[in-house]
Amino acid sequence: MRVRLSRRAFIRWVIAGTAAACLPEPLRAALEKGRGVPAPRLGSEGFSLCHDVRDGVSLPDPAPSLDCGVIVVGGGPSGLAAADRLAGTDFLLLEKEPAVGGNCTFEEWEGLRYGTGAAWCSLFTPEVERLFKRWGFELLPISGYDAARFEGVWIDDFWNGRPDNPALDKLPYPRSVRDGFKRFASDIQRLDLEKEKARLDSMTFASALKDYPPQLAAFWDSFGPSNWGAKTGDTSAYAGLMCARDWPKDKRYSFEGGMGVGAKRIYDQLPESDKRRVRTGAAVYRVRRGPKGAVVNWFEDGSARTARAKAVVMAAPKFMARRLVEGLPEAQSAAMGAMRYAPYLMVNLCFERAVWSRAYDNYPVGARSFTDFIPADFVRVGREGKPGRRQVITVYCPLDGSQRHALLDDGATLERAEAAAAEFCSMVPDAERSLREVRVFRRGHAMPMAVPGGLTRLQPAASADFPPVFFAASDSAGEISDLAYAAFNGIAAAEKALRLL
Repeated sequence: MRVRLSRRAFIRWVIAGTAAACLPEPLRAALEKGRGVPAPRLGSEGFSLCHDVRDGVSLPDPAPSLDCGVIVVGGGPSGLAAADRLAGTDFLLLEKEPAVGGNCTFEEWEGLRYGTGAAWCSLFTPEVERLFKRWGFELLPISGYDAARFEGVWIDDFWNGRPDNPALDKLPYPRSVRDGFKRFASDIQRLDLEKEKARLDSMTFASALKDYPPQLAAFWDSFGPSNWGAKTGDTSAYAGLMCARDWPKDKRYSFEGGMGVGAKRIYDQLPESDKRRVRTGAAVYRVRRGPKGAVVNWFEDGSARTARAKAVVMAAPKFMARRLVEGLPEAQSAAMGAMRYAPYLMVNLCFERAVWSRAYDNYPVGARSFTDFIPADFVRVGREGKPGRRQVITVYCPLDGSQRHALLDDGATLERAEAAAAEFCSMVPDAERSLREVRVFRRGHAMPMAVPGGLTRLQPAASADFPPVFFAASDSAGEISDLAYAAFNGIAAAEKALRLL
């Protein structure tokens, strides 16, 4: 099925690095018919300088023009949390994008917020709660468990980790398969995950599922890519089993529009004097240790700049930190290089009336062009929202790492987004009739993958201190990429940097 457009039902494509001429022919024709439709709006994460660094392009090294106490590289949640800890000191935060947030941002359509990155958080300890309270977070609880679709049959509140879950009896499979799901849910209750962490982290989740029906692995292959960045064959068994058993026990929370709202809140509560220390559009391309600290090079407003600092907090993902920080120990650089990141396409479908209210996160197992989708307003209205309201559906389209290069092709990216929109509309009756816009956002290395060995071997080696450089970001510690992990990693690195001032 293809999304067919008319003057009344059109799609306005909003995508990074493209123009109307790049649109597939049916969409371009539809746009031309819809006179008065705004031209496509451009916007995305920038990657050209990152590719120059990767490819070893010679970049300038001007003399230092600034001295400061701490430089924070990266303005995602981890860098913003570091800035919060450094408040009142002589720090400088450099973020390559035109706005802070990193992979944790949101946008709006017709007054409705929707996510272009992280969707929810579930890590809550007394320390996390105190931190979120101080930041003025007003998180909303996500009601119910996720819905899943098997062979065309939707099942509400599907996975709660328990073998007595009545939802498992609704699976449209033979009894032997249903019993296999229940047996898995029963078996994981007996695991001592902490005692066996090292062994399980060295295995794949797929190997832990080999004695169960293949339909079970198919479910986790749908679930994993948008939660920890990988299918079962590339997932740590510890991460997968921990999720299957323990995640349903934890309440999940979010903002309307996803966790990007939280990242903005961290920035908003900074004192005005410290906000002036946050520079956007400032892309770092080199960090090196000096005789009395570190030297940092970056581009800002088209010019190369250099600053000296007593310490640096690298709140950038390890795949990039490895290329930015000179002189890393060989073993640490190798560990950073072994960490993997999933490329992502975020497709937000904007509807003039609500089309979905079954669950917050929805997994159509076996879907070809996406893994799951979220009604952006679900945390506010739940299943009781008025059908006549406008609605945005956030569709997650993670790619295999081997397909990352395809995101550099505007036409191919548009075709992927069109396929996701069409497949969603094929699952939801009459959705196509109300579709007004498709907004696309692409990220090349958005989500750290919970690969085998990542938690017990790669993270500790990759995140080791390299004074006066200290590593933060959500990939420094924790089973998955989570805003709370990102924040505490940033705070911990900032505290180490403060000791050098």
